Amino acid sequence: MIHRHLPKESFIDPDGLSMLGEAFDEICRQRQIEAESEAAFVLAKQLLSLYHEGIHDRAKLLAMAGHPGQDLFAGTM
Repeated sequence: MIHRHLPKESFIDPDGLSMLGEAFDEICRQRQIEAESEAAFVLAKQLLSLYHEGIHDRAKLLAMAGHPGQDLFAGTM
């Protein structure tokens, strides 16, 4: 459930939110990330950032944010 991680001032249309949620859930399942974990927060932030940069295609979001070799915490410290 990506909506838990949305900033209050953020607006995403319902279709975009649904697509982001599906991508978030799929990546969490694939990488065995708990929905309430720090890794899930970082993933949600990354997906939202990509979406706001104009990546609105689910497959592209999955490829860019869901790569199994990608360290979700790279660059967050």
